[in-house]
Amino acid sequence: MTPQQARKEYLLQRVPTASPVELVRILHEAAAESVAQALASLRGGDIFQRGQAITKAIEILSELRLSLRREVNPQYCDMLAGLYGYMQRQLIRAHAEQSESILQEVARLLETLLAGWAGAAESKASEPVTAGTEQPEQPLSGPNPYSSELPDVAPGRSWQL
Repeated sequence: MTPQQARKEYLLQRVPTASPVELVRILHEAAAESVAQALASLRGGDIFQRGQAITKAIEILSELRLSLRREVNPQYCDMLAGLYGYMQRQLIRAHAEQSESILQEVARLLETLLAGWAGAAESKASEPVTAGTEQPEQPLSGPNPYSSELPDVAPGRSWQL
């Protein structure tokens, strides 16, 4: 089994059992890996591979942006939505300009966000659960607060973080 196949198998087992916080962390990890791959492809002169990696990162950032639950904390969600949008624009710009410095900026932003989500996941995992005091899980679907043009839930996706 190749390392890439092993990673896919690991994710296939990890994703279905992950909490919502862990899913967000997984998406941030994947976005950071895609930007790192885009950097490597830029340095290696592989335009096609760079484009694929940037497209994947942009799609992940779109998913993260769409999954924000504005009703929980509007100010925080607006800030994150703006940051995700900024990173998407920077990725497009980096690809068009073949800019290593812009890709590095996005990589640093993603690493900072990833560290925050990793800390949140660890904090959530270390919270003691007392019998009878468990909070019912919030529904994982709802309207997209950022666009009235999109359907409530994207096709093929029945969850929302």
